[in-house]
Amino acid sequence: MKTTLKKWITPLSLALLVTAGTANAAGLMNPVSGGNALNIQSQHVNVIVQDGFAITEVEQVFSNPNTTDLEAIYSFPVPDKGAVSEFTVWIDGQPVIGEVIEAKKARKLYEEEKAAGRETGITEKKKHHRFEVRVAPVRAGQDAKIRLVYLQPTTIDTGIGRYVYPLEEGGTDQEALNFWTTDSKVQQDFSFNMDIRSSYPIAKLRLPQHPGAQITQHSSEQWEVHYGNTTATAGNEAEVSVKNTTATAFRLDQDIVAYWKLQPNLPGSVDLVTYREPGKKRGTFMMTLTPGDDLAQITQGRDWVFVLDMSGSMTGKYQTLLDGVQRALEKLNAEDRFQLVLFDNHVEELTSTWINATPENVNQWSQKLAQTSPRGGTNLYAGLKSALRKLDADRTSALVLVTDGEANVGITEKKQFLTLLEKRDVRLFTAVMGNGANRPLLDAMAKTSNGFATSVSNSDDITGKLLEFTSKVSHQALHDLDLKISGIKVKDLSPARIGSLYRGEQLTVFGHYWGE
Repeated sequence: MKTTLKKWITPLSLALLVTAGTANAAGLMNPVSGGNALNIQSQHVNVIVQDGFAITEVEQVFSNPNTTDLEAIYSFPVPDKGAVSEFTVWIDGQPVIGEVIEAKKARKLYEEEKAAGRETGITEKKKHHRFEVRVAPVRAGQDAKIRLVYLQPTTIDTGIGRYVYPLEEGGTDQEALNFWTTDSKVQQDFSFNMDIRSSYPIAKLRLPQHPGAQITQHSSEQWEVHYGNTTATAGNEAEVSVKNTTATAFRLDQDIVAYWKLQPNLPGSVDLVTYREPGKKRGTFMMTLTPGDDLAQITQGRDWVFVLDMSGSMTGKYQTLLDGVQRALEKLNAEDRFQLVLFDNHVEELTSTWINATPENVNQWSQKLAQTSPRGGTNLYAGLKSALRKLDADRTSALVLVTDGEANVGITEKKQFLTLLEKRDVRLFTAVMGNGANRPLLDAMAKTSNGFATSVSNSDDITGKLLEFTSKVSHQALHDLDLKISGIKVKDLSPARIGSLYRGEQLTVFGHYWGE
């Protein structure tokens, strides 16, 4: 029998580092040129979260109902700062495992292998949205199995950790929406299992939008979650999954978000993870610094400008936005003031002046906010510029921007946004809505203003996320931080510029080291 070399090609220029992702149902496969869509037969997700990092393993089986072989595109999201460590596809029952080569050579080799009828694939990044993998051939009437493993950092903010498994489509890429028409449900088995291990005691664990999830506490430092249409049972030596034969097809249209809360009054800490290959002089480290709760409280009133995206791409997320902002307004202190600025193609200043955050005023303006609805394009620049004009230099103030960041009207260049923010001494706190959000732009804007950006899903407790913002200016912060490590040689620290550290926020630093 002739041996065929199977190839999986990943362009070197991608470096397998993803800043954000959006794909329907966290992994779909569609034919490139017509034919019936491929169905998801099963999907199993296993997550391990341990002290600053999460490893996510996804296994999916797709069936090709067509009578001919076809070329298909597999699209998948990887969260902010995630890195793909493994991607394998099984064709004819044999694994095709990735190798990294230069982008142009990868495309050329893929076309050659496909033309020769051999099993091949290529991974390409599409904007900041997603990775797409072309697979050929997917055999007629057969199954194709996909295995994806990615790593991502996790952080603790005000004692609360968060993990998101993205399943919702971000709604920011019309071309992708036109292509991805597959019905996003698992025909047979779906399971989501998460194992959280912590060096510090965990007081609570919850999945706010998935009350049916099974949560098991093994100790104060280890918790497990199981969710899906299979039932997790513990054997003598290993945990197995038993199919629930009464379950219907499992829909993949809502993010799975897990929160865990550390026990209160934990001291400040420094956690260090190191790795060095045997025989090598240079090693790699990740260091996480968690300050204690020792920053002084700010007692005077604060000013809040809520800058809200009401463009068409926010349609599936707008009610979440409204609920969060309305409830966040209710949590403001009576001596605080607020303004509401909305934008689509144009800017709508819902409030024309500062409003004292009394219960009566909050109720009145919450009702007016509820009467708005998403429409049009995204003139993000004009919305920010209008909000900046409203600030009072004599008051502690912050901008709260809730958007998916897909600026497509007016000024859209990243440099222009950063220049606008550099001119004002203001903190920008950004709630990044949805899996398709323009995280690179929003992160850069937050960093330029010494602010803070956090991802928000429809499955999140968005009020809690917005309240995290209020705590950032309720206490003094550490600004213009500089980190020095003595006693050992270190280099290539990332981030190179730290900026600010707010109450409850962790600082995670990566770098290289030499020595013991």
